[in-house]
Amino acid sequence: MSRQSAALWAGLCCPDLPLAAVWAMLPEQGPVAVHDNHQGQARILQASELARRHGVKPGQRLAQALAVLPQLQSRPRRRSAETDALRQMALSAYQHSHQVVLAPPDTVLLEVGGSRRLRGGLGPLLSDLRERLAIQGFMARIGLAPVPAAARLLARLDHRLTSRQALHAYLAGLPLSALELGSEQIQALTGCGLRRVGELLAIPAAERARRFGRALNDYLDDIHGRRETPLVAWQPPEHFSLRLELPVATADSSALLFVARRALDHLGRWLTIRDQALIRLHLRLEREDSGAPIGFDIALARPGFDLDRLLELVALKLEPLALPAPVAALAMRADSTTEHRPPQADLFSGHNQGDAWPALLDRLSARLGPDGLSGLAPAADHRPEKAWRWVAPGTTAPSPEQRPRPAWLLDHPCPCRREDLHLEEGPERIEAGWWDGQDCRRDYWIARDRSGRRLWIFREHKPRDGWFIHGMFG
Repeated sequence: MSRQSAALWAGLCCPDLPLAAVWAMLPEQGPVAVHDNHQGQARILQASELARRHGVKPGQRLAQALAVLPQLQSRPRRRSAETDALRQMALSAYQHSHQVVLAPPDTVLLEVGGSRRLRGGLGPLLSDLRERLAIQGFMARIGLAPVPAAARLLARLDHRLTSRQALHAYLAGLPLSALELGSEQIQALTGCGLRRVGELLAIPAAERARRFGRALNDYLDDIHGRRETPLVAWQPPEHFSLRLELPVATADSSALLFVARRALDHLGRWLTIRDQALIRLHLRLEREDSGAPIGFDIALARPGFDLDRLLELVALKLEPLALPAPVAALAMRADSTTEHRPPQADLFSGHNQGDAWPALLDRLSARLGPDGLSGLAPAADHRPEKAWRWVAPGTTAPSPEQRPRPAWLLDHPCPCRREDLHLEEGPERIEAGWWDGQDCRRDYWIARDRSGRRLWIFREHKPRDGWFIHGMFG
């Protein structure tokens, strides 16, 4: 069996893509619609099921639809949003196949013949795809065929076939009105008394080309698999960036969180496909009044992706914001990612016991701000009071010093009497700082006082002379 004959293509068609591209960004929408400009008049292009139940119909003038249903919310069609939505569908498809093709305006094709065994069969694969798309707000019809062009056609009909023989038989009985042909060509065919594809195929190819044009023959060859169809493979972007426009500007935090969840879902799929872990995320809220946007970062103490935790961090960032105007769009960018390394889980419980500390750091950082939380790390300096530095929480670095050092260092060395102490280890000479004008010369000892406490003391020779306590051992 050749590789081409073993291919099997799935088509994901979202007929309501114009409606979903505009309105999927807000929860509890009520009756909504999308209108388009037709011959200088705003006419309903698509309407939600609730709106249709109240008498709103595609093709209806917007003014007439509002007279029928005054509470109807309708927004202009946004083709750029439809293109972005189609790419979101393609990203979900890419999780199941590396051969994904955009078939505008509302369909995505993917080759599933090579991956169906990995997913437990075609049934679970297609069911998972349908569920993923539904979560994103895309109610998809799924077609299946051994030919890409036929998969696109069958997706519109929500029909699935796996063999060429079954495909040819199905197409022969298909009404001409089901084909992806222009309305004028359909009228020309039906005007000649033709009703089904089989009747059209009974006409010799040369006669069909003469009467109806060569493009019709090419289309019939495409859906029957008799002609090689050039396909342009789609690839996910190397860097994640997403901008979602809200159909209705809002300052409500719950609505903004809903939009953020949509964007984070998309980010999670991108990270999975790229096998990357998130380090830092940047969000920007664009105002309706075109004022200065409001931006903030979310940095993770441990690289990864946890949707619920990220939503919690977004909520903590939004809570103190006083929005000067409603938000019209949300933009999200993954500023920093790294190779994904799954966290190690406990052998017996299966839980990741080490995840509580990074989660706490993330919450504190989101609550206090990027400069409100810091950690300590060693610095390359022999002087104890300068051998540390402030770092971002969770940052670690090996200490260059291997000799014993106290866990508690005093803010300022405290003078002491040598005769009150018993010297145990030393001396250790530290002479440094000439390069910054704070040079010193000291001899350090580990000593005990009369109470038995272990102290870190030194005798200073420069810039002053005397004995001092610098730290205490635990």
